Amino acid sequence: MKIRNILPFFALSIIVLTVSCNESEKYKVTKDENGKLIAQKISEIKEIGEVEETLPTIIEFTSVDKGFSTLSETIKTAELTETFTQDGGFTIFAPINMAFDKLPPKSAEKLLKPENKERLATILKYHIIPSVISKEDIVKAVQEGGGSIPLKTLEGSRITASLKGGTVYLIDESGNGGRLITTNVEASNGFIHTVDAIMMPKE
Repeated sequence: MKIRNILPFFALSIIVLTVSCNESEKYKVTKDENGKLIAQKISEIKEIGEVEETLPTIIEFTSVDKGFSTLSETIKTAELTETFTQDGGFTIFAPINMAFDKLPPKSAEKLLKPENKERLATILKYHIIPSVISKEDIVKAVQEGGGSIPLKTLEGSRITASLKGGTVYLIDESGNGGRLITTNVEASNGFIHTVDAIMMPKE
């Protein structure tokens, strides 16, 4: 499997993003005079001058994209913010808001309670691969692996990737599946692939 290391390479005040969880909407993310991140649709910006580009961290990306508002909340509840800001190579299968909406209401409410933060942290880590893997890497590995390939997660157990009609699907340890939607969103400390379901490791 082809694995690339992605390291932050600039320290600048302006961040430009060209992909969000909705592929039809392009975003420019900048910092205001107080250093706060602000997301704006490029279609709404009439003119932008020459800017120096850098990449946001995974946590910076999820904190400004409205499609990840629930994920951002769960990261804070699980006290994993530091994990998502570390340098190095990560791949996150980031659940969009719709993925959390699929959970039974009582289950979602229970997970977000402070007393369940360890379980929540376990679930979030199950969505992280401790190396940088693109969609093309996954597709190639699946094709060479005979139709599926297990990926070891930061949580410690494995999640299975398979391929159907050019779309990558993930299967958790309970046999539940989700599909990747937007892929290869590059952050300074890894790749983000959005997924439409919550993957659950066995308790």
